[in-house]
Amino acid sequence: MEESLKEKILRWFAEWAKLKPQIHFSEREVYFRERQIWWVSIGHNIGSEENGKHGNFERPVVILKKFNPQTFLAVPISTTAKEGKHRLSFVNKGEYFIAKLSQMRVLSSKRLLRLVGVMPPAEYARLQWMYREMV
Repeated sequence: MEESLKEKILRWFAEWAKLKPQIHFSEREVYFRERQIWWVSIGHNIGSEENGKHGNFERPVVILKKFNPQTFLAVPISTTAKEGKHRLSFVNKGEYFIAKLSQMRVLSSKRLLRLVGVMPPAEYARLQWMYREMV
């Protein structure tokens, strides 16, 4: 018998609930900067919020603003998203991405998993401009 969507979502929430305390109580320190692209443990979220995938519930983000060594404003990025008003398409190392400003949120540095690269300066300036236009 195939698992229903409701059962899958309940299973994902249970798996995320097991992983979340491990992330919360982690004592590792991660150094990061604005413009960097990281895979983060973003979790399994509600409704239309951006979810992570795989065992770590991970998703790539670009760090828009570093508030302190523990927190930052993250903009999720995707390779399959549609273009739109609150989305910025950019190319990094020959790969096409879309930054989803409508899904940005504050995250803990404890969620950072691995550094992917750095957003090109001109694209980062465009991202900052779009952010200022939104708020």
